[in-house]
Amino acid sequence: MTTDLKSRAAAVAVTPAVVSFVASARVRERPHRAYAALRRLDPVHRSPFGFWVVTGHAEASTVLRDPSFGTDETAHDVRHLHIGPVSRLLGRSDQSEKGAFLTIAPDLMLFRDPPDHTRLRRLVNRAFTPRRVAVLGEAIEQLTAELLAPLAGRRRFDVMDAFAYPLPARVICELVGLPPTDHELIADHGRDLAVGLDPLPTADELARADRAVIALREHLAEPIRARREQPRDDLLSDLVAVADDGDRLTGDELVATLVLILIAGHETTANLIGNALVALDDDPVARQALAHDPDVVDTAVEELLRLDPPVQITQRFPGEDTELGGHTIRAGSFVILGLGAANRDPAVFPDPDRLDLTRSPNPHLAFGAGAHHCVGAALARLEARIALPALLRAVPDARVVRPLPRRRTSLTIRGFRHLWLQREVRAR
Repeated sequence: MTTDLKSRAAAVAVTPAVVSFVASARVRERPHRAYAALRRLDPVHRSPFGFWVVTGHAEASTVLRDPSFGTDETAHDVRHLHIGPVSRLLGRSDQSEKGAFLTIAPDLMLFRDPPDHTRLRRLVNRAFTPRRVAVLGEAIEQLTAELLAPLAGRRRFDVMDAFAYPLPARVICELVGLPPTDHELIADHGRDLAVGLDPLPTADELARADRAVIALREHLAEPIRARREQPRDDLLSDLVAVADDGDRLTGDELVATLVLILIAGHETTANLIGNALVALDDDPVARQALAHDPDVVDTAVEELLRLDPPVQITQRFPGEDTELGGHTIRAGSFVILGLGAANRDPAVFPDPDRLDLTRSPNPHLAFGAGAHHCVGAALARLEARIALPALLRAVPDARVVRPLPRRRTSLTIRGFRHLWLQREVRAR
């Protein structure tokens, strides 16, 4: 068979996996078999809908680190995409009308390319310092203990509602400088904003994201005004005041940056906790090790991030024609990077479907890489290193209730809205 025929045969064979992953809720519940099929047959695949799907680790890592691949879709003509069939299968919106979320999206650092992204990242980094994150350690320990105390006596509880969502929401309130009572608002709106990051959100999801943006913008107006008049020792004051050679965040950029911090700081940790509990529930030995062996905590968190990352996909647009995996990707093409797929590439991770808490090295892509590496990665790691062992020690006999509930419908965020734990009843 000629190379051309092999390529065509691979494309025909792999297309059903693309379609089933995008269109099937069942496959999205357990996507790794579809990921593996895509990766084996064509780790850089051009789907019949016009976009590219990258599932190989080397290829995804290359794109993430290549500055010629941008994230600003407004800079490219995407009319060549045949997403109508996908949208209809999913009941997704064509995004023809811009509401509050799509209006604020261009100011999100996540969707900006250099030099705008470089400028915003530099300003945010001056406020979001390692020192500010590090001093949160004691607060995270206190909040973790406070949230776990009432769970020790409960036989059955929803760990997402009782712990996984409120913990990062309260930590974000502490970091930004919002009152602790705001944590429910952060948790509720964080979930609604996250679906706005999907490539094809439904009209209802976009409407909820719009309401969340409007509510947060109104809620943040007074704290921003107060920090301009009287700064405090918090991230909000730093973002209001941060400047570099006279350059400052504009009002829209400030609100967009705060919204991004609320999304990234809340959603990543909450879904990491839920996904980790399911993975650990299938491996009692690993569960015990993480609960009681402090020497394994750092590598354990990295492995749990690799195995089932809270962010499954991200997108890029090449600014110029680029060779990748034996294909020529034209400038302006829509490229979906499968972070969850890359994290189980057997070429990089031996026995990739197995949980190995001591795995090292572990070059996973859960937080992305390159210029858009997650600004909140250090905080998410710190929270997970404190929260997961503490939770396992607080309820050592609690197990995940099966069958598992449906995961959230987001294509980008992988996690649970609810996840029940139940304590074992021991015979006397």
